[in-house]
Amino acid sequence: MCDKKRKRHDVAFSGRPHKKAATENPPQNIQVSVIEDGDEWAPVLASAPGLTLPSNLSLKPYAKARPNASRHSLPGPELLLHSSDHPKLDYTAHEENSNGSDGYLKHYVGVYDPKSGKLQLVQARKLVVRSTLRSAAISCDKRKDEDHTKDAPNTLSARSELGLAFGTKKSQKAIRALTANAIQPSPSKSETGTQSSSALDPLASAVVSSMAASTSSMPTREEMQAEIDETKPRPKPNTQAETPAEVYPVEELVGGVEVLKAVGVKEWIDKVKAGEDVQTKSLFVARRLRATVQSGDVRKVKILKYLLLLVEWFKSLKPGARGGRRVPKLEDLPALVAGWGSDIANSVSRRFAEGGALNKWHFDNLITHVLALTLTIDNYATDSHDILQDLKLEAKDLAKYYLELGCGVALPTENERTALGLVKAEAATHRIARLRLPLVFPKMRVPAAGRKKR
Repeated sequence: MCDKKRKRHDVAFSGRPHKKAATENPPQNIQVSVIEDGDEWAPVLASAPGLTLPSNLSLKPYAKARPNASRHSLPGPELLLHSSDHPKLDYTAHEENSNGSDGYLKHYVGVYDPKSGKLQLVQARKLVVRSTLRSAAISCDKRKDEDHTKDAPNTLSARSELGLAFGTKKSQKAIRALTANAIQPSPSKSETGTQSSSALDPLASAVVSSMAASTSSMPTREEMQAEIDETKPRPKPNTQAETPAEVYPVEELVGGVEVLKAVGVKEWIDKVKAGEDVQTKSLFVARRLRATVQSGDVRKVKILKYLLLLVEWFKSLKPGARGGRRVPKLEDLPALVAGWGSDIANSVSRRFAEGGALNKWHFDNLITHVLALTLTIDNYATDSHDILQDLKLEAKDLAKYYLELGCGVALPTENERTALGLVKAEAATHRIARLRLPLVFPKMRVPAAGRKKR
């Protein structure tokens, strides 16, 4: 029994001892200090969940400013580690913020010196290492670049989607037509870098170039406005006139000097001097005849009588086809022929009608000539009430005719109301058309983009 015990004791001490050898006793007090992170260099605690990192992996550090540095526990810049040494993988280590309780967790690394009994702690950065396939990263960057080149969704595209989903058949057809006619950039060569992703393909480039060639000869807006003014149904204005009297010369309004000479006014002058009344079929002429004759201006009396001719001829017109007017035969106008003669009546028909009929253009041309004569008689500021009664037109239509002549149309002023002998209630139905320089004519209307006609 004693031999066995002695043998077990020898075997036990022949191997490694179970108890550690006694060392020097550590100091009773340990001085702990925390080193503040004063610069961008700090210890890193990196984890790679689900990854086995190569033993020879070398990571390059990069630093950038934190977006919310005041709220972060580490005041320094954000640290990023990256490596592209692997032939197919990229390794990236960056700080990941946690929204849970781990977001308030801080990591420290301590260095203990047993001789001095000092323990120094410094806050470490917790990084997570992720790996990315290099080809997938490149394609992702390309998609981001393509997304930046595309237009951002706007209100129109959102409306188009709603229209296609819930609109009527007519609105859906219009939206599809816009989509079919749109020219989109071709990104076919954007990958090689030889062509920008926003460039057009050859077909679209050909269409655009042909459009530019065809539209280069198109007239400008000013040229179109000048052409429209040239063909408007009105007397041709003198745009270089220095006075209102030079804008519409009387000879142009009556058809020539010979026509004005052929108008006889001796009967009117004799009757007015004798105190007799002159019966006319025009309210405008009747209210101005006596004052015009008494002024001694024979030329203006002739103009007034020619205006009466146009008003009587206008009243003799019959309704024609398609809303136009028809000129009756001379044998059906015995009073007009007796008062003016067949030659003058025929001259008016040849001037303002075509083929014995007046369409809209001829009708408007006749009205504007009559109104231009009223301006001449009233010294280029006329009350439109009387001629409105003669022509039996709407007040708004008559105002448009005066605007086409370059006039301004407004209510009578206090002095004009007094001169016309009108009370305020009567003045509300009167308009004064005044020809002033420089001439201002109605401009060509440009429809607003996207506005539908109703």
